[in-house]
Amino acid sequence: MKRREAVYTITLSITGVASLTHCTSSPSIRSKIDHNDKELINSISKAILPLKSESFKTPESRIEFILNQVEGALTGNEIEKYKSGLSNLKNQITTSNPAGFDSLNFKVKNEIILNAVDSENDISFFMRKTRQWSLRHFMTSEEFMTKYLKYEFIPGRHLGCVPT
Repeated sequence: MKRREAVYTITLSITGVASLTHCTSSPSIRSKIDHNDKELINSISKAILPLKSESFKTPESRIEFILNQVEGALTGNEIEKYKSGLSNLKNQITTSNPAGFDSLNFKVKNEIILNAVDSENDISFFMRKTRQWSLRHFMTSEEFMTKYLKYEFIPGRHLGCVPT
């Protein structure tokens, strides 16, 4: 009988502790990048690799993917460097063209992107990361992986009596 009482007491205490430590409300996480900067990042990403969302469906949009990478894959110093590169690029664009990045033609957008990637400063860090994440978002889509890379989600599957 003492064993049953001990198991009952332990189960009851674990349940009580688990219910006390369970958090029902999630804290609101403030994004590290504001709305206007998100639009600029999205425009730059579309200039790097045009969207074909109807052909290559993904669970999240490219800008959501990039923002998740910024907040989850970079250290605090790298986030500051990324944001610094973004603001420097934004200042550079507004001094040369007050209308903004979206109003530029395709050739000028590509020149800005290529010059930014080749430079050695915060703008280069920002542009390289944005380019890397834009390509990764596309190349990890299910459509691209299965149709173009012939990737199989179940490795080593058995094909049965298939002539080789």
